[in-house]
Amino acid sequence: MTKYIQFDIEDEASGEILVEVDEEEILSSEEGLIKVGIKDVLNNTVAIAQNNFSTAVKNAIHYNIQVLMNAIHSLPEPPTEIEVNFGLKITGEAGNVAVGKMGGEVNYAIKLSWKPGSN
Repeated sequence: MTKYIQFDIEDEASGEILVEVDEEEILSSEEGLIKVGIKDVLNNTVAIAQNNFSTAVKNAIHYNIQVLMNAIHSLPEPPTEIEVNFGLKITGEAGNVAVGKMGGEVNYAIKLSWKPGSN
């Protein structure tokens, strides 16, 4: 049976958005416990997220980019160009949005470039 996580939307339109997820993103395999990022489960198919959609996405992107940028800027010779790719996955865990796999086992694709004479 298809499962969804419902997020509140905070903008001019207000309302909710449903995101289709795997059942294990809502219920833990241990005795059917509801995951911590879920506020409630309706009709065993729709789980209500703790965060609104905008906050969940913003937090996931901000935290991941901040950690990566801190690591890159700590290099002895920082690159002149940085390209970071990652996918977001909707989840029933605390943040409700996580970095998901992008084909195979990769979570991040990072490209660093050093241009001659740019220091």
